[in-house]
Amino acid sequence: MKAIRSNINITPHGGAVPILKKIKEFGIPQVIRTCLGKRVAQSTFGYEDILIAWVLTSLCGGTRLDHITNLKKKLSIIPGLKLPSHDTLGRGMKKMATETLTARTISNGAEGKIVFTDYDDNIPMNRTLVKATKRAGALTEGRSYTLDIDATFIPTECRGASRNVNDKGQIDCSRIGFNPMVCLIKELPVYISMRNGDAGARFQFKECLENCLNLLDESKIKIGRVISDAAGYNKEAFEMLDSRGIKFNVRFPFTKKMETFKKELKKCNTWRKTEIETANFFWNCEIADIPYKMHDRPETGIISKTWRVVAIRIPTNETFKLIDKEESDRIESVKEKLRILSKKNVLKKPGKPYNDTNWKEIDGYEYKFFITNDFKRASEEIVLEYNKRGNAERQFSFMKNDFGWNLPPFMNMNENTVFLIASALANNIFRGMVNTFKKILPELRLNTRLRDFQYVFIDVACALIDKTYVFYNTGIAYEKIM
Repeated sequence: MKAIRSNINITPHGGAVPILKKIKEFGIPQVIRTCLGKRVAQSTFGYEDILIAWVLTSLCGGTRLDHITNLKKKLSIIPGLKLPSHDTLGRGMKKMATETLTARTISNGAEGKIVFTDYDDNIPMNRTLVKATKRAGALTEGRSYTLDIDATFIPTECRGASRNVNDKGQIDCSRIGFNPMVCLIKELPVYISMRNGDAGARFQFKECLENCLNLLDESKIKIGRVISDAAGYNKEAFEMLDSRGIKFNVRFPFTKKMETFKKELKKCNTWRKTEIETANFFWNCEIADIPYKMHDRPETGIISKTWRVVAIRIPTNETFKLIDKEESDRIESVKEKLRILSKKNVLKKPGKPYNDTNWKEIDGYEYKFFITNDFKRASEEIVLEYNKRGNAERQFSFMKNDFGWNLPPFMNMNENTVFLIASALANNIFRGMVNTFKKILPELRLNTRLRDFQYVFIDVACALIDKTYVFYNTGIAYEKIM
């Protein structure tokens, strides 16, 4: 067989062609220009070129800024596509950064130390993220969404990462990095507030949430419910959400100092037996609703609203023996048999157990509590809704591994805020494209990971012949999209 040299330019990332076409059709470049403005006249690349270049780099498998260098060669067949060098890409992102602010707070410890925390919300970039996500078809008007808010730690030793020094003058190496607070709608980050790595989980929770809701309101995206872990236990945030007609579901952080709640808990006589199945556990427990007011001080005129605390409880081993000794002995006998079989290596070895540390032991029972302003949903539904928030942790893992969040490229915190939001934009456009193409190409899965999407859709040979794109060796009907 004789090899023949061809002068036809072929790109191995042919799937980027219809994606770029849809990005332009959806008007995403215009959205970026509207939100971020124009660069100086002598600039070759506008902000829209910088962000779209990073979106294409991410969708083609790039996680570092210098990966765009190789991509420029591979996408050179696309007429009019402006891809900057990695140096220009970095400088362009830095130009989108806003000023880092510092907040002064008092720690909750016994000594009450003054703590200074750096943070950066970058409202223009977050506004761009929301509006472009909507244009990409990932968010739509007329639907009521659930917003999940959580923080994630990003380890990095860049210059802008804080370094905590303990009383002995030693640096706490476990917390060198950033701790951004992220608002998510399903798998879509819609707001990112960057913070120091040692920032408390509750730092400016209400301000972050309110900024996010305001930007979503601008784009007419309705939020019906908000879910948060115990960091969201915030009186001002609860009242703000309730005044907006938004239901919240937050893990109630019980402490021994909550004497008022302990009294209400002891008075509760509405316990009923139920079964709740989660992703990791099957709880045969009791459940009840307890009315609760936060910081109600009539002598000072501070009157709080009454919220609903949903409580589930399971008896400790000692309590269970007193309640039902026969059943307790039977279960212990079964456990002993399993332990013997396990020592003989007869049983299949279990995987790493899920460590649930949120149970609180009170008077012979282990409790979990959830506070909400939703008085209509069944108690079991409130518990199950909260337990679904593991989606946030999964999405953080996707963002760190697929979109480069674990590799912040810049020295300063506010510049890395831009990078995180730009990568979130790439994720959201990716999700919007999958939703769009699924209507035409049934072989695409709505829950596909980026790696699978690259293998199935992006990595296909494509050539531009007589102003027509020709795709080779693929079963996907790209011509339907083009």
